[in-house]
Amino acid sequence: MKNVEENNILCIIPARDEEESIEKALSGLIQNSGLSTKNFIVVNNASKDETFSIVNRMGIKVLDCPQIGYGNACLLALDWIQKNNYQPEYILFCDADGSDDPKDIQRLIYTIGETNSDLVIGSRTLGNAEEGSLSPIQIFGNALTCFLIRIFFGRHYTDMGPLRIIRYQSLSLLGMKDTTWGWNIEMHIKALQKNMKVIEIPVQYRKRIAGVSKISGTLSMSLRVGCKILYTFFKLLIFGK
Repeated sequence: MKNVEENNILCIIPARDEEESIEKALSGLIQNSGLSTKNFIVVNNASKDETFSIVNRMGIKVLDCPQIGYGNACLLALDWIQKNNYQPEYILFCDADGSDDPKDIQRLIYTIGETNSDLVIGSRTLGNAEEGSLSPIQIFGNALTCFLIRIFFGRHYTDMGPLRIIRYQSLSLLGMKDTTWGWNIEMHIKALQKNMKVIEIPVQYRKRIAGVSKISGTLSMSLRVGCKILYTFFKLLIFGK
């Protein structure tokens, strides 16, 4: 693994109502990712449970985002980083439910450094997704989105997975705006529009430690998320922003 100096990497973890999983998930990340508690920023995304208190008790930086939405949480964290004059080299994104394998973080860090890429995406399709970790509608939606990107942008992506690392300077150039579920596809497409170097590497994906997915937990929510992703895709295709 590439040596990581303090503050060279900041990992943003949005979390909403994850009191059943957050402590175990974060402990696993700290023990197996090669990063310390100082490298993590958890964003409490309008949780109604004890998520904030648990993270705070663990000594990890936790921010409060009252507006529901994955993108809202990420944008709030990035705004906090800028206002506090942090200058990390990389920004890492991962989930709070324990589904990401912490050992893959080491490979992401190594890969982005060795390949001099702007963005490295962890692909569950190239790697291994544990049976039951992805719902059928997630698998279909993921394949459809990747197909559309290939047809209209000429780039063969395999996954819209949440685990990813991007250079902070490159992320700043993207001008990310999406406040909800279009965050990942916005990053994919804008990176292509900016002619950035993007690669995928295989990662492991597991069932969440506890609770129900905010995206695939119900059919109605899955459909809402799918519609937002498609809306974001065509908005970027037509208007470019």
